[in-house]
This record gives sequence, C-alpha cells and structure tokens, in this order.
Amino acid sequence: MAQEDSAKRVAEAQKLSKENPSQAESIYREVLKQGPGQNETTAKTYENALIGLGELYRDQNRADDLASLVQEVRSVLSSLAKAKTAKLVRQLLDLFHPIPNSLDIQITTTKSCIEWAVSERRGFLRQNLETRLVQLYMSKQSYYESLTLINSLLKELRRLDDKLVLVEVQLLESRVYHALGNVPKGRAALTSARTSAASVYTPPMLQAGLDMQSGMLHAEDSDFNTAYSYFIEAMEGYHGLDESAQATSALQYMLLCKIMLNQGEDVQTLMSGKQAQRYAGKNLDAMKAVAKAHNDRSLEAYEQALAQFRFELGSDRFIANHLRRLYDAMLEQNLIKVIEPFSKVEIDHVAKMVGLDVQQVERKLSQMILDRVIIGVLDQGAGCLIIFDEQERDQGYDAALDTIDKLSNVVDVLYANQASLLE
Repeated sequence: MAQEDSAKRVAEAQKLSKENPSQAESIYREVLKQGPGQNETTAKTYENALIGLGELYRDQNRADDLASLVQEVRSVLSSLAKAKTAKLVRQLLDLFHPIPNSLDIQITTTKSCIEWAVSERRGFLRQNLETRLVQLYMSKQSYYESLTLINSLLKELRRLDDKLVLVEVQLLESRVYHALGNVPKGRAALTSARTSAASVYTPPMLQAGLDMQSGMLHAEDSDFNTAYSYFIEAMEGYHGLDESAQATSALQYMLLCKIMLNQGEDVQTLMSGKQAQRYAGKNLDAMKAVAKAHNDRSLEAYEQALAQFRFELGSDRFIANHLRRLYDAMLEQNLIKVIEPFSKVEIDHVAKMVGLDVQQVERKLSQMILDRVIIGVLDQGAGCLIIFDEQERDQGYDAALDTIDKLSNVVDVLYANQASLLE
C-alpha cells in the first residue's frame, strides 16, 4: 500500500467513524497491519490510525477491545523512539477515562503496561505508568495499594532527583492521606511537594492541583479565608487550561467557603459573576440552594436541597463532609434557640419547631447533653427534655484535689527517704 494511499485511507476512516464504525475499524486495521514503516511519514500515518481506532473504541464504550489494542501494538511500539512510545501508550490509556465502569480494566491494562515497560527497560515510562496507577487506585478507594506504590516511587525519585515527577507523587500522597482522614500527614506531604516544586518549573495543571489541595487542607482546619484564596488560584489555573470539570469543582469549593463563613452576600455576587455563568449547571445550582437554606436558617430547606441534589452534593466527599458539619451546626443553633425559654419542654414540641422527626431531634439532644452544650437530662418516659440552670463550679472539689496532690508529694518524699536509709 502506497504511503499517500494509506494516509488517504486513514482520513476516510476518520470521516466514517460516526456513520459507519465497522467499515472505519476495518480500514484502521488494514493500515495498522502495514506497521510504522521506516520513515517519518509512514510512522505518522500509523500513529493516526492507531489513535483513530482507539477513539473509535472509546466512542463505542468498547473497553475490552481498547485493552486488546494496547496489548497488540506494544511489540510494534518497541521499535519506535522511547519518547514516541511513551506518548502513544499514554494517549491510548487516556482513552479509557470517558468509558463508564472501566476502572478495573484500566488498572489491569496499566499493570500489564508497567510489566512491559520493566521488561523493555523503559524507566521513565514505568514511572509515569505507576503514577497513573496510583491515581486509578485512588479512584477505586484502594488507599493501601496507593500508599505502597507511592512509597516505592518516592524512594526511587529522591535517589534520581527527578523533581517534577516527585512533586506529582507527593501531591498524590497528600491526597491519599487526606482521603484517609489523616490531615497532618496530608499536610506534611503537601509541604514536601511545594518544597520540591520551588526548585523546578511546575506546569500549570500541576500548580492548580497543588493550590486545590492546599485549599482543601486549610478548609479542614476551618481556615476558610485562606482556603478561599487557594481555590481562586486553582480555579483560574483550571480555567486557563480549559479544564471545565476541575474549574467547576474549584468554584463549588469557593462557594462552600463563603457559606461556611456566613457570607451570604458574597455567594450571590459569585453566582452572578461571569465565571459562574460560564460553568453554570446543577453543581452550582446545588450550592446556591444550600446557601439560600443556610441564610434562611431553614433546616427543612437544607434537607430538601440535599435530597434534590443528592448526586451533586454527595459524590464529592470534601463537599459532603463539610455540609454534614454545617448541618450539625445549624441544627444545634436552632435547637438552642427553641429550648432557651424553657426549663422543661416536650421533645415532640421541639421537633415540630425545627421541622424534623422526633427520633432525630432526640438523638441530637442526647449528643448535645454529652458534649455539655446543654445542661440537662432526657426523660424518655415522659418524652421531655429537662434543662438545669448551669451551676457555678463547686470550689470544694478543687480544694480536695489540691490536698490529695500535696499528700501524694509527701508520700513520695517519705518513700524516697525510707529507701535512702535502707541503702
């Protein structure tokens, strides 16, 4: 097949990929059989056919066929330059992302490619694939596997002094620890990533990721002002890269910070801005509904917003965790306001006042009593909350403890003297 004819055939297959996928697949396969050839033109045609066939499988959600294609072409790719091979393998693996329910096959295929990279002694490609595998493990919430792989990568990267990949892996380490709820270790890993990034050029995408993670960790410490400033940087970075999904998440987090800071006016300003209009959708509508319910101090409206936007608010763990805390704080404030005039009040009456069911209110009141937010007891037999006047601390207890402490010191001295006499 002539070089020009092959190029024309690939162009024809690209046009047919939507109208007649099976014919397009046959053409791509025919061109791939010819191999990459010995010159740049034939190699480029081969690459176009390979990526075109991969995109065809992606558009048809044929994850198994895409995985088979990756394994088929690896032997051919071995004859190409290392940089070109790495690029093509990464491009093919990227095609899996839009395919639904393909996470397991992505992990299997990536592991297979890592084994191939080891056998071919392609260290840079292996590191890149292992970093990708960490991200896949995180998506599957396999955090133990993620940390095991991260630790081996960090040792190797520190030895090689590969700062750029080191920053990326340290950022992933911070995200894993954050997901596990270990904020101190997450913060330590992020500090290491920022230190490594200071001595090397950091691509905009990676810098936006660092800013995003910094904002999330500051938010965990309830420092929402600092978190907000980091989310602005992240959002602008993703916006410049036209990464709409990440930009929308950053904008959601900005709105969340304003809600947590009780700055309802700023929420309205952000929602009417150009950025919010560009990324308008159910995600921002969900945050708007939460903000309105919070401003109105309406638990009923808050629960309706959570139910109406269950996916948008529940799929992001960071948002879900903070909204849960916000709900608890709102419920606590409302309950304190309702019971304040009473010394004894029926739980049923309190539940009606806050618009929640009796069991939920009873459970929250019990928690508040244990946390000593309320000084009182629940009389479940009568279905009442009995509230006591907060009494001053009895100084007699403090005096007794002080006396016991002094007596303990006397006993210690006597014991030491006795021990010295025996010697």
